Amino acid sequence: MPDIRQVLNDEIRRLARKEVKNILQPLLKQLTEQKRQISDLKKQINAIEKRVPEKEVVRKSVIVPEDAKKLRLNAAGIVKLRNKLGLSQGKLAELVGVSSHTVSLWEIGKVVPRANKKAAICALRNVGKRELKRQLADLAENTENNSEN
Repeated sequence: MPDIRQVLNDEIRRLARKEVKNILQPLLKQLTEQKRQISDLKKQINAIEKRVPEKEVVRKSVIVPEDAKKLRLNAAGIVKLRNKLGLSQGKLAELVGVSSHTVSLWEIGKVVPRANKKAAICALRNVGKRELKRQLADLAENTENNSEN
């Protein structure tokens, strides 16, 4: 004769698994639907990015905005980088894709760059003056072409 305690434990486990499965079933369906929606949204973003002309030359950098939060960048560092590259606030603003007023606010320390702009600024650290001149020329050419159209 089986042990009554063992039979009860087995039955309780079976019923508990059944209850958990019933509770998780709708949640798993929601999770699958949300994953599908995320996939669709990523496809839409990629399609939009392909249609929009590349305005920021520096944006093609390897630094991901999530990693940019860890980057150390302060007002003095921005000024030092800009002076090292021989850029005006306006030219730096063009490269990064912001207004020159924003660069001014960064440099006096009133505002901190957002993650994607911080990544673009940090990408300039590895750019030489020749490459920078080429990028500025490309940027000016793209601006001319866009204004003609």
